[in-house]
Amino acid sequence: MKEQFHNILTGKLSDFVGLFAFAYFFSVVFKDKVKLIFIITGILFIFWKSNSSQFLIDYLNNIGIGINRVVDYSDLIALSILPLSYLYRTQNNIGIKKINLLPKELIIGICSFAFIATTLPRESGELNLKSEYQTQVEIPKEELIRTLLKASVNNVDSKYRIVIELPRKKSRVFVSTIISELENNRTNIKLDSILYFVTESSGFFSGVKKKNVNYIKNLKIEEFEKLFIEQKIKILNEK
Repeated sequence: MKEQFHNILTGKLSDFVGLFAFAYFFSVVFKDKVKLIFIITGILFIFWKSNSSQFLIDYLNNIGIGINRVVDYSDLIALSILPLSYLYRTQNNIGIKKINLLPKELIIGICSFAFIATTLPRESGELNLKSEYQTQVEIPKEELIRTLLKASVNNVDSKYRIVIELPRKKSRVFVSTIISELENNRTNIKLDSILYFVTESSGFFSGVKKKNVNYIKNLKIEEFEKLFIEQKIKILNEK
């Protein structure tokens, strides 16, 4: 979802939810250290979102644990959710009193892994390549957008964002198109820009393969246009 609807809201939601749940969970487990848990959570989040944590990420990647994050200090706005989480926690004064099936340590480990493993390790990058490719298809614009391209609308400039899949390279490329309605139920499709890419690892502990990232970065505009034609235009022409 965050890649399909790439904006400030979706980029921050996971941080808000993660901070709320992370602090709340550990304060329930360690019910005698509620304030300390919330303070430590805030400090760790600031550390993780800063350049200071890069050495730790590099070390983990070097030993085969693929972890990645983007340094964006605007993400620190998510810290504002901690007081709300703390208030909710203190008004619902509960704790884990008895665990019959599994040791508490095991449950903590499983939940900790779940907090950080919501998505596979990934790497993204800007491409910003301009294209002059355009074509016409005999399909009404509304039908084309809704049922075939599955494009999302950028309300700022009325362009349509489309995803090109490269499954063998564990990558997706996001492109901007201009789709214009013509006469006689025809539609003009212009590939305007190659925006950015996202490359994921094969598994949480495998890390992102640099050769996959480099492959995407080294593609020429003609190669992106060819992928666009093969995945989108040829299918439309067969309709």
